[in-house]
Amino acid sequence: MLDLSKEFSLLGFLEETEEDGTVLYVMDFPEDVYITVTDDNGRTPVRAKQNLVLACYDGDGRYLWGSEFRTFMELQKLCQSNPAGSPELLKALKGASRTLKETE
Repeated sequence: MLDLSKEFSLLGFLEETEEDGTVLYVMDFPEDVYITVTDDNGRTPVRAKQNLVLACYDGDGRYLWGSEFRTFMELQKLCQSNPAGSPELLKALKGASRTLKETE
């Protein structure tokens, strides 16, 4: 079984713990933008074969867009193809799925 905390760290994600104990995996990008990764219930991902939800926010915490991945391995493959925190990775993550509403 994968240690997701370690695996997210290897991809360049940092851990941030919310007041309720939920661990968010976070990556910063240029232009004061960051993404968070949770499971599809907004909780800490615990299994590699579960849906992951990425949400992108600006520096003021305003939601910009979201993407979904069916498994950690899908996210891992995309992240390994682009440098952590790079504009190229951000663009690839945004284009990964169109299942979540993008703000105007």
